[in-house]
Amino acid sequence: MSALDAHVEDYLRLRRALGFKLERHGLVLPQLVAYLEAAGAATVTSELAIAWAGLPKGARPNHWAARLAVARGFARYLQTIDPATEVPPPGVFPARRHRPTPYLWSQEEIRRLLEGARALRSPLRAATHEALFGLLATTGMRLGEAIGLGRDDVDLVAGVITIREAKFDRSRLVPLHPTTAEALSRYVARRDRLCLRPRSTAFFLSSAGTALQRSAVDKTLRKITTSLGIRTATVRPRARHLLVSVRLPRADDPGGRTPRRALRSTAMSALAPGLQAFFTDRLIGQRAASPNTIGAYKTSLRLLLGFAAQRTAKAPAALDIAELDAPLIAAFLDHLEADRHNSVATRNNRLAAVHSLFAYLALHHPEHAASIQRVLAIPPKRTERNLVTYLTDPEVDALLGACDQTSWTGRRDHAMFALTVQTGLRISELADLTRQDVALGAGANVHTVGKGRKERRTPLVPATRAVLKAWLGERPGEPTDPLFPTVTGGRLSRDAIERRLTRHLTVATDTCPSLRAKHVTMHTLRHTAAMRLLLAGNDVTVIALWLGHEQIETTNLYLHADMGHKQRAIDRTKPLAAKPGRYRPSDSLLAFLV
Repeated sequence: MSALDAHVEDYLRLRRALGFKLERHGLVLPQLVAYLEAAGAATVTSELAIAWAGLPKGARPNHWAARLAVARGFARYLQTIDPATEVPPPGVFPARRHRPTPYLWSQEEIRRLLEGARALRSPLRAATHEALFGLLATTGMRLGEAIGLGRDDVDLVAGVITIREAKFDRSRLVPLHPTTAEALSRYVARRDRLCLRPRSTAFFLSSAGTALQRSAVDKTLRKITTSLGIRTATVRPRARHLLVSVRLPRADDPGGRTPRRALRSTAMSALAPGLQAFFTDRLIGQRAASPNTIGAYKTSLRLLLGFAAQRTAKAPAALDIAELDAPLIAAFLDHLEADRHNSVATRNNRLAAVHSLFAYLALHHPEHAASIQRVLAIPPKRTERNLVTYLTDPEVDALLGACDQTSWTGRRDHAMFALTVQTGLRISELADLTRQDVALGAGANVHTVGKGRKERRTPLVPATRAVLKAWLGERPGEPTDPLFPTVTGGRLSRDAIERRLTRHLTVATDTCPSLRAKHVTMHTLRHTAAMRLLLAGNDVTVIALWLGHEQIETTNLYLHADMGHKQRAIDRTKPLAAKPGRYRPSDSLLAFLV
């Protein structure tokens, strides 16, 4: 590997760590290095970079300009290492950015499109494309976002679709109109009836039971629009612009023309770009925060912006930093507890996200330093630390016995709960387990990457090893398949695992009534594993290592829950020489009052 090749790898690694994909850069930069080395150059020069960018000779100027932009970015990086590097000037090639005019679908054309999709030969293909085009028309989603939806991404009960890692790796929630949710529910029923054994967990399935391909959908759209006479040699409608035709008519305009004011974009304050930079630069680029942390911060700040927008009657993008002052933040925290019925711990977590954002804004907007400082001075609320809830051995036996092992889901749940009680895995760690994470040979263990990106291996006792061995042998699969899958082969969500636990607890309370007095979650099973280790006489440092705790203080809370540990401690002390006394009044009136 040459020095230039090493610099290219370092450049791509650095930029990708900041969140850039650089797929094109990864393809063309090695070509640039080969061109430079063939010319005998040890670094980038403007002349060679421009000559390389102008290849091939018959290409369009836009293609040359794109290649030159890649070379300029790499040259700017390389110049910080090698001062002899030359950065080629911009604007060498007369490139013009041409964005084609979108085709505005009419309501009648959308109706005809759905009828054309309904008339496709394959019943499943017809149902899929009718539901897909209808969803695009009502939500404005990108085609790639729609065909990339998984079954767990579509919540028809709540009427919300979760789009994950869309353009620029952004995720968002898309609300559904009740009629859209109803139409998608009909599609789900028909899809499951026509495809009993799907080969994919995608929401929209092809006639073969696999996920849709974008090229196939584009081909189907071209076929339908051509047959309907919508597509011509000069008119080429796209699925992306199905929503553009939906207009909101004014009360004083029976023609339904879109008011000019609605076409203007809302003026954006300094808060909006600052908030975006907080996620892209601070959390992703500088701190490399985990997806769970980013998701929690997004939820907290989304709630704050929604509350502030309602309180100030302004759009979130129009809010200014000065408007998110300390009184508004305090009112938001009260709203969380009073209206949303959040616990004090949740309230403090939301405040921590707000503090993190404002600490970042303080560095970039000193003009708001006084207001930001007052927000940062809002303290977290003190919370009551309750004793941990854990299950006794009879309660654990009742829970495991409630799993119906004559069914496939019952055997899966039995293995899942047994593993959790023995190892103390977090629910997120349990949901992320794959088949290759379990080693059942000598020194049987389960491998996890948990909170804080800490990797650990937890030993398995013979009983748990036997249960997992029987479970893995029952359903063969690929090493990367989920260890505890859904009936369709997908990954169980955390909510689904909690629902399965609640279902089995309802049955277990019939044989173990003491469970009725306890609020049991999957984290309770983690507490149970810790208490079993403590009651067996293990040191608290060993338990902290077992559970993957960062600080020993977190594990000390289990000491407070163990009354036996406290009783043994008091038994080793010398009893006090204290005798009970009696009050004797010295006056008859005082004796009357006793």
